[in-house]
Amino acid sequence: MKLGIISDIHSNIEALQVVLRWFEDNGVDDIICLGDIVGYGPDPNPACQLVRESCSVTLMGNHDAAVIGVMDIDYYYDAAREAIFWTRQQLSDENFQWLYGRPYSHTRDNLGFYHAAPANPSNWHYVVRVQDAMRHNGPIYDRLKQWSFVGHSHLTKQFAINGKRVKDVSDKELVAKPDRKYIINVGSVGQPRDRDPRLCFGVFDTDEQSFKHVRLPYDIETVAHKIIGVGLADKFARRLFVGQ
Repeated sequence: MKLGIISDIHSNIEALQVVLRWFEDNGVDDIICLGDIVGYGPDPNPACQLVRESCSVTLMGNHDAAVIGVMDIDYYYDAAREAIFWTRQQLSDENFQWLYGRPYSHTRDNLGFYHAAPANPSNWHYVVRVQDAMRHNGPIYDRLKQWSFVGHSHLTKQFAINGKRVKDVSDKELVAKPDRKYIINVGSVGQPRDRDPRLCFGVFDTDEQSFKHVRLPYDIETVAHKIIGVGLADKFARRLFVGQ
């Protein structure tokens, strides 16, 4: 079975539609969303609706939590707070309640899904450095599934851990080894930040026990015009063109 794993859509419906078409064309059997459906972008309700229709599991991201009021917005800088307030005003009651019911994690078989660090997903910690991954050794290691997929960072960092050591295995297509567990940042659909403006997501093959990232172009120009048109900060539009 092919499993599509998406994260950090941030109300970017143009990017999300490209991803979903790719899934349909490439035989993806199931889709899981790791959260941050909203925030920064101009189309929160269409994004929520498409995710609800397409994904078997959707998790709570930090921007989702901020928009529905279960996270302190002092965590965010001024422009991001303004986007949170704007998004809150735009959301339909139905989508607000749906976001409110999202869990922080999900597991199945040997797979774990989180928005942020698996060690404590509701604290919104990143896993982008070897030191971050090291925190998942020791007692936490035994609780981890063999594969842990995370979002939040908008990056594509990957780590292999064995209970004692951590190896950065970013930029590799991974195939499971029996003495390793993996923590994988799946990238961002709607707002990549690794200096590659193409949208990003992950595909996991449950039969081969393998993972790869996929990058695709999309209509950035349209999204940028819409961001500016609804009155959100210009920086949210500009950063899409450079992927940071």
